[in-house]
Amino acid sequence: MLKLFKGVVVAITLLWGLLPVYGQKAAEIFIPVGQSPGLSGKYTSIGKITAIDVREQTIAVADSAGSDTVKITERTQIWLDKSKLKLTNQKGAFADFRKELLVEVKYEDNQRQDKRAAWIKVQITEGVK
Repeated sequence: MLKLFKGVVVAITLLWGLLPVYGQKAAEIFIPVGQSPGLSGKYTSIGKITAIDVREQTIAVADSAGSDTVKITERTQIWLDKSKLKLTNQKGAFADFRKELLVEVKYEDNQRQDKRAAWIKVQITEGVK
C-alpha cells in the first residue's frame, strides 16, 4: 500500500511540473509579441520581415543580430497579434506575411541551428482581417 501511495505522489508531482509547459503552449496565441515569459528574446527572435519566398515557404527576418531565413513547415503555427488594435488575436497563414511587419519567431530547435519555425507571431498594427 505504501508503494502505491508513493507511486501516486510521484506521478502527481511529475504531472504538476508539466502543467505550466502545456499551459503556456495553449495560451501562446494570446501573448503579445515579445512578452512570452521565459521565451521572448532568449529562445525567440524578434525582428522585421525583409523578404518572403512563397515557393520555398521561407521568410527573412532581420533583428539586432542580423538576418535569418526562417522555414515555415506544415507544423508551424502562425498567429496574428492584434493586441495593439485592442482586438482578439487569431490564427494566421503564410499569406498574412508582409514585408516590414514585426514578427517573433520560436524555432523548433532552441539553438536556432535548424531554421524551422515552431511558431511565428505577426504583429498587426493597422487594418483588420
